[in-house]
Order: sequence, then C-alpha cells, then structure tokens
Amino acid sequence: MDVIETEEMLKNGEILLKILIRSSPANFKEIRLSDDDLQFSLENLEEFLEKWRGRHALTIFTIDSNYIREDYTKLIDKYKSDGVIKDFKYFRHIDSLNYCV
Repeated sequence: MDVIETEEMLKNGEILLKILIRSSPANFKEIRLSDDDLQFSLENLEEFLEKWRGRHALTIFTIDSNYIREDYTKLIDKYKSDGVIKDFKYFRHIDSLNYCV
C-alpha cells in the first residue's frame, strides 16, 4: 500500500466519522468495519468517540487488524471504561463479521 492510498483511506475514514456524528439516528449503536477503502486515524477516532459521549454505547466489529494494535487498543479500552464503547471485536475473516449478532 502506497502513501497516497493510505492518505485516501484515512480521508475516507475521517469523512465517514463526521457523517456518523452529524447524521446518525438516536438508536444507532453498531459499526461493522469491513471495507478496505477506509481507515480511522487514532486522532480522528478519538475525536469521534468524544463527540459520541451521551449517545447509545457503540458496538464495533472489524476485520482490520490495525485496530488491535496497542495504541488503538488503549484508546478503545479507555472509551469502553467510559461507557462510550459497549463492545469491540476483531474478526480474522469477513464471514465471521457478516454473521455475528
């Protein structure tokens, strides 16, 4: 993956997080990340989670191993403790992600 592709993925992720904050219905509470076309920077994810406070706690499912790196794990654990994230699960295969309930 080249630098331009990574920058585009991060920009797509930033755009999605802004849309979720602005447009999510009150009962929105689950995110499934299976798309290789976007990625959330640590900073953008933290900003999103801060703005999500006071809403339904989120359950996040992903197949992207970036989110199990130590820096992301610490951030996710912080927001789990704060009640912003209800649950976070990483799956190795998309089939597991598609069929989790």
